This record gives sequence, structure tokens and C-alpha cells, in this order.
Amino acid sequence: MAGLLKSLPFSWALGLSLFSGRHRSRVSAATLVSILGIGVGVATLTAVLAVTGGFEAAFRDKILGVYPHIVVLARGEPFTEYPEVTQTLSLLPGVVGTNPSTYDEMMASADGGTAGVIVKGVDLDGVDRVSSLRSLTRGNDLSSLRWREGEPMGVLLGCALMDRLKAAPGDRVSLTTPIRGLEGGGSGPFGMAPVQQAFVVRDCFESGFWEYDSRLVVLDLSAAQKFLGRGPVVRWIEMRLTDMLATDDMRREVLSTLQPFTLFDVVRNIANLRRDLAHVADLALPAPGTETVVDLFRAVHEGHQALEYSDIAAGPAQRYRLIDWKEMNRNLFGALRTQKVVLALFFLIIVLVAAFNIVGTQLIVARERVKEVSTLVALGASRRQLARVFVVHGFTLGFLGVAVGLGLGWLVVRGIASLDFALDPKVYLISELPATLSWADALMIGGLSLGVVLVSCLLSSWRATRLNPVDGLRKIS
Repeated sequence: MAGLLKSLPFSWALGLSLFSGRHRSRVSAATLVSILGIGVGVATLTAVLAVTGGFEAAFRDKILGVYPHIVVLARGEPFTEYPEVTQTLSLLPGVVGTNPSTYDEMMASADGGTAGVIVKGVDLDGVDRVSSLRSLTRGNDLSSLRWREGEPMGVLLGCALMDRLKAAPGDRVSLTTPIRGLEGGGSGPFGMAPVQQAFVVRDCFESGFWEYDSRLVVLDLSAAQKFLGRGPVVRWIEMRLTDMLATDDMRREVLSTLQPFTLFDVVRNIANLRRDLAHVADLALPAPGTETVVDLFRAVHEGHQALEYSDIAAGPAQRYRLIDWKEMNRNLFGALRTQKVVLALFFLIIVLVAAFNIVGTQLIVARERVKEVSTLVALGASRRQLARVFVVHGFTLGFLGVAVGLGLGWLVVRGIASLDFALDPKVYLISELPATLSWADALMIGGLSLGVVLVSCLLSSWRATRLNPVDGLRKIS
């Protein structure tokens, strides 16, 4: 150890030597208490962030097991050209698969009760390309849902919904839609009447996410279109990507593919803008030489309104709208992120209190080593040099505490993950307590903790160097 200290710079060698107590053969008790205090605080923070991060990861995995990464909707008009759009989108790089789907809120009823549900019609030939629905069913098979003209329509229920309706495979469930379109996509007074139809329960699925397991009903796309009476129309096209975090880049790629903006469109927009500006100027601006400040202000205001409501296009016509999985679940993931930040700040206070124990520890060390400090001052050491010695000592102490805390936190996270602690899915939406510690969270915890430790080291080093070296010289004499 002595050889190692000799090879280090002055501040590091003296700072590390302060870890021994009055009996140079062992570490001081104050040092051990400070390390353990910081370690416990960091371990607590690590466990809390692992649980909140586990909830976020569990929700994301459960949601994306049933729903896609991006959906493409048609604005205004019925989405009838979905076969061509589906084929075009499937050829884009980074797209795993595409599939059209309907999506409607209805009422389900059976002998055991009723429930509000979401009915989703999916194309069975492409459903595996955009979701894991098949693997979530008890029978691991969706072929029984395929509908043929003249046969009864089958449905796939969430297992929690099936239990709520007290139904079983082979039983009949009635679906009631409040608004039903007319064949061909139109609507009218006769097409707005509620329609009820019986379906046969084929199987159930269990995604682990209560919101889906208790509300979702799945059936064949052709059966859904027949029941809804809207003709060959879908609600949206679902897309699954190779990288679910690259949705922003893919949105731009999809829009540029479906709605290309050519040079001709740019020239046309510029011509329209010049025409509208000239028209507004002729209407709003007063005659030269007669204008006043009030007239000019009124002209600018009227011109602004005229341009705001004019038909000026700044890009291609927005025929399609894209919604990714983050936007569809913005409230849920936004609440989780807010909760994560608040809990991190709250439990960081524990680390803050433990880190400021370093101040007391270094004051104790400074009083124990007042003779050595006084000797250094007598030999010409400046207060800045002494401060660096105590910063090295305190930061190393804090670093050891953070390392111990991360190790303890990792053990706690492993313990939580192995316990399979049950949760009420009606309250927490998932059935087990998750705990996932990511490298990003671990680095954030370590960085924040070391930052707090550094602040306390600067304070404690300043306080430690305020001791009067004369007292130490008197003890030497």
C-alpha cells in the first residue's frame, strides 16, 4: 500500500492515506458509517427506479403484444384504398409487416352479464406480422376465427372479459353497435339504428394487460365489415417496425411515400401565395397618402385574418394521419415518467443526507490529523492543496459508497424479480410486480449520487481547511 501511495500524485496519496484511523492498521469507524450511509441511499434509489422502470417496460411489452407500433388513418373520407396502401407500406425498409384493421366501441352481452367492449376486426392472414396475438391465445390458433359466408361469426375474447361475461368457448355472445353504416360506406336514418348480432366464442387471449384482457374483442376483418355494414372500409392500417423507438423517422418516411411533395407542388404553392398576397394587399391597404397609424394597424390586422383563412398550402395535402404507440398511450407513459422523476428526486434526498455525513466525517478526520495538517502548512502547503487532499478523500469515500449501493440495489432488484409478488390487475393493470434495472438508470443514479457527493466534498474540504494550524503545532511541541 505504501508503494502504491508513493506512485500517486501528492493530493491523491495524502487523500487516500486519510482513510486509516488513529490506529493506522484499520479504517476509521466514521469512514465506514459514511460509506454505508451512501450505499443504503443509493440502493434504495436503485430499487425504486427499477420498479418504476419495470412498470414502464411491462406496460410497453404488454401493449405492443396486441397493438402495433404505428397506425395509419385516412382523414375525412372512408378508408377504402387500404389494400394498395397496405402493400406500399409493407415494402418500406424498417417495416416488419402491415395489416388493416377496424376498431369500434360496442356493448357485449351474454347470459352472465354485459360489458362495454372494443371490437377489433383483423385480417387473419397478416395479423402475425404486426402483433403477438396468436401466441397469447390459449389454443395458440386463430384459424377458428376465419369467417365464410353462411357460417356463424366467431370472436376471440380477452380472458378476463370472458370470465366477466361467464362465457366459455362455444357459447354465444351478442354484440350491439350503436351506429351502423349502410352497405357501400354511406349512412342514413336507417343505417344509424343500433344493430345486435350473436357471435360464437372461439377462444380467449391473455396479454397480461388488464385494459385489453377485460375489454378487447377480436374477430375476422371480413366478418367485422359485414357486421358493421360499411362495405370494404377499415379504421386504420397497422404497422410493426424493426425498431419500435424509430417511430419519428418512420413517420416522415411513410408520409413522404404516401404523399410525395414534388417540385410542381412547390411552384404551385408559391403561385397561390403570390396571388393571395396581392389580393389581400388590394383589399386591406389604404390609398397612398391617406393612411394613418390606425388605418395601417387595421390593414395589418385584416390582412393577417385574410391570410389565416386563405387557401395557402405549405406542403402536400394531408390525406393520412399517423399515430405511434407513444402517442396512443401518452397519458399512461407520461404519468409513469412523471412518477419516475418525482420518486427519483424524493429518494435522492436520502443520498443527499448521507452524502453530507461526509462533512462531519472529514471534520473528524481533520481534527484527528491536525498535527499532520499543521506540519504541511508549516512546510509551505497552501489551503488549496489541502482542499484538494480532502476532496480526494471525500470523493473516493463517496465513490465507494455509490459502488456499494449499486451492488446492494442490484441484489434487491434480483430479489424482487424472483419473488413474483402478485398485484391486483384491476388496480395496477398488470398481475405481477416488475423490476428492471437498465444501464441508463444505473448510470443516472451513479452520476446524480456522485454529483451530490462532490458538492458535499467541496463544502467539507473548505470547512476542514479552516482549522487553525497553530493548535496542531502546539500539540507537537
